[in-house]
Amino acid sequence: MSAPLLVVTGTGTGIGKTVVSTGLVAAWSRRGVAVAGVKPIESGVPAEGGPSGDVRELGQASTFHVTRFTPPYLLADAVSPHLAARREGRTIEPRVVVDWLAPIRSAAEGVVLELPGGLFSPLSDTLTNADLLLALAPTRVVVVAPDRLGVLHDVIATTRAARAVGIAIDGLVLSSVTDADASVGTNATELARVLPDVPVVAVLARASAEELRPSFDDALDALALDRRPDD
Repeated sequence: MSAPLLVVTGTGTGIGKTVVSTGLVAAWSRRGVAVAGVKPIESGVPAEGGPSGDVRELGQASTFHVTRFTPPYLLADAVSPHLAARREGRTIEPRVVVDWLAPIRSAAEGVVLELPGGLFSPLSDTLTNADLLLALAPTRVVVVAPDRLGVLHDVIATTRAARAVGIAIDGLVLSSVTDADASVGTNATELARVLPDVPVVAVLARASAEELRPSFDDALDALALDRRPDD
């Protein structure tokens, strides 16, 4: 039996997807589930020393021995993954990621997978994260967006584009920003009005991991990912 797969993507990069991913891994693990937190594609990884950055954080949060499975695309240059791969003479292929993930899903009880960049960030000259997500056939999809002015446009555009290619978004997470503006405190309500069928499952404050625990617990409840796969 394949473990449930939760894919975390976003409206862009540098918006807190790893904070959300590790928070969901920890929350799911607290419920007695052996969870693997993975990021199969990451750029800006040093040539020596093994996985670092987001991959390391997800591995440290995991309660499944995910460190045995080296991600297939650890790329040196800190640029878009498609460009970093091209500079190394490589091409990112969704099938490679799917095949790499298969034994993890077979052994773990739950998997949280973080995609690099935004949902439509390129992985090659012809493919985007959306193509990879479709190939993965996840159980749930969460989109992270920064809680700031402009988020309504970004989420509406991402949601409409996702639907156009057959991707259903199961939940939205609004991540905290350092430069909070007057829209903070209103964005979740307005998103519920303009996108009533895509629930905001968490609104994160700038707080410690411990203080954010209830937010991630509530998000799991909303996503119905609170049980072992055989329950």
